[in-house]
Amino acid sequence: MSLTTGQIIGGHYQVIERLGGGGFGETYLSQDLHLPDRPRRVIKRLSPRIQEASVLQISRRLFETEAQVLYRLGTHPQIPQLFAHFEELAEFYLVQEYIDGKDLGHELLRGKIWEQFTVANLLQSLLSVLDFVHQNNVIHRDIKPENIIRRRDGQLFLIDFGVVKEIATSSTIVIDQPISSNYTVGIGTPGYMPSEQAHGEPKFASDIYAIGMIGIQALTGIIPSHLGKDDNLEILWRQHAPKVYPEFADILSNMVKFDFRQRYATAIAAYTAIREFCDRYPISNVNHSLPTIQISNGTNSVNLTNQQSTHLRNPQERSLTSILNEIPNPVPVTAKMSDANTNSQAPESNHSAFKQYFQPWHLGLGVVTIAAIALTSIFLSASPNSNSNRQESPSDLNLTSPQSSGFNISFVKDLISKPESNDIIYGVAINPNSKLLAVANSNRSIELWNFEDTTSARILKGHKGRVYDIYFSPDGTKLVSGSDNGEVFIWDVASGKIIHNLIGQQERIYTSIFSPDGQTVVSCSGDRTIRLWDVKTGKPIRTFQEKSFVYDASFSPDGKTLVSAAQNGAIRLWNVETGKPIKTIVEKGTPVRSIVYTSDGSLIAAAIEDSTVRLWDGRTGQFVEVLTGHTNQVHTVTFSEDNSLLASGSADKTIRVWDVKTKRLLQVLSAHENGVASVDFSKDGRFLISGSFDGKVKVWRVPENR
Repeated sequence: MSLTTGQIIGGHYQVIERLGGGGFGETYLSQDLHLPDRPRRVIKRLSPRIQEASVLQISRRLFETEAQVLYRLGTHPQIPQLFAHFEELAEFYLVQEYIDGKDLGHELLRGKIWEQFTVANLLQSLLSVLDFVHQNNVIHRDIKPENIIRRRDGQLFLIDFGVVKEIATSSTIVIDQPISSNYTVGIGTPGYMPSEQAHGEPKFASDIYAIGMIGIQALTGIIPSHLGKDDNLEILWRQHAPKVYPEFADILSNMVKFDFRQRYATAIAAYTAIREFCDRYPISNVNHSLPTIQISNGTNSVNLTNQQSTHLRNPQERSLTSILNEIPNPVPVTAKMSDANTNSQAPESNHSAFKQYFQPWHLGLGVVTIAAIALTSIFLSASPNSNSNRQESPSDLNLTSPQSSGFNISFVKDLISKPESNDIIYGVAINPNSKLLAVANSNRSIELWNFEDTTSARILKGHKGRVYDIYFSPDGTKLVSGSDNGEVFIWDVASGKIIHNLIGQQERIYTSIFSPDGQTVVSCSGDRTIRLWDVKTGKPIRTFQEKSFVYDASFSPDGKTLVSAAQNGAIRLWNVETGKPIKTIVEKGTPVRSIVYTSDGSLIAAAIEDSTVRLWDGRTGQFVEVLTGHTNQVHTVTFSEDNSLLASGSADKTIRVWDVKTKRLLQVLSAHENGVASVDFSKDGRFLISGSFDGKVKVWRVPENR
């Protein structure tokens, strides 16, 4: 019989709800009544199938032994902690840490293909946990997407170790068999379970196989059980992922070899292979055919070439999710790399790679290339119109954009009010006349920069929490801002004074915007609500209720429809007048960080934490396109006023600029040293502004001819 809501287990664990169950037992969400804040816990109830006294005695001994293993494993930051274990009425209970998130199955959707470097980061995270598990002489035996939880801050957790199923599947226990650490049964999930494990002989390499299959599933969009095998029983998957680099494909194929002796011997060996692969491909040069802007560290010079960046991929880059959900003040960001660090790479691996891929004809090609570069340099230096790369002065912002034969967004300058500050930039907004820039940051203030004099900023103070979002009214006279302590302020831009404090929301404010007519403010909050406020009176108008944190919202041009984006992946269209949903575009999925209409209402763009930007028809809600290329969570999206360009900012430190008509990528901007939190085009289309966790606001010049 299942436990009931409100039932007390173990003397002080009160059942909240049933989370799930299977042949090995049931899982419940509970709260610990002995602690003052009543923290949530997960209770696993294990019910042996055979209740005979002798079998129950063996189950009890096995339970005690394996509980000690789970206590040890729970010391890893990516494995739920075990708080207690006990027996009641011949049933066994484990009390574990509750991980507030969703399993990876919600992200590995059929037909959905991940970008390969995102997959590489995923596998590195899982393999680092697996190495700890194996160091404790434990084989997980049931690694699959459903047993990997991504917490709301993006951290991955490995759950449901196979030892739990051993305890419950006591019908397989032989009465006279001694308990040992090598005791096992045929536990696992088809598709993720290799042959030796299916026959009851799991190895450490069996877990490596499972993680490799998860990587293949992410790259192909095909569940493992639907993939074919060749005559040697090897998985046939490469034809379904033709864009994957051969080096990475080789690593995955080695992880899932049929013969476990041919796989990587250890989790750390597989991890190292993936890390070395990632280190060979700088993040700004994933696509070498695209123009990339790279700002050198330590100087203000601008590099407009496609040369290889020395700033390599970092699998531990901080995501927007993790920063926004921090309770204390953010840790200072220090992401600069010195030349000494860059040059300290071990040469031996580079030499071996060179010898492996070098061919004699490469020498001839190199000579021709060098000659071409030399001739081009001579020609450019002789040209009377050539200019050396430089950072533009503040007055340059008022000049007309230079003519260009091709699309090329150029870096103008950084806006930094306090160079010594470690502030994080969360939001940027440009007023309608394109002369004033507002910046929301972590020091609980708002900076106002005048484009005609960018030597210093005017500071608006009043928020008691970190300011997450800002937005100008359509006439530019007002500004609305929201902070992490639930405050929403409407400001008078001219005087810098607060007009209204909109009181009502209970959690942090992720977004606050004006309606197209400037009469209404919308705020989106972690309290799972969207609230509409009257700008004149500061009074609430109505509340829309969502099922999870609401990250963003955008009005249609006529102001009659609101599209919202939520942490549970939901995207909905709302009738502003009635407060009722018109259409649910997406019911649930990967968290959606940012969402925006085009100025004509024809398209909706969304920034997704799966590293993609997705487009829908703004009038029908029908899916249009998915834009891929980012290698980490996408935080922000914005359209240019003429709807010809779409800019997206990501945790991968880049801004990608897309052609809206063709859906093609035009340029990658990679000057920031940390994730990009916010981007905005000026209304006149001349500038793009970006704000980042590196504490910098960057001004970019957009070409007129595009």
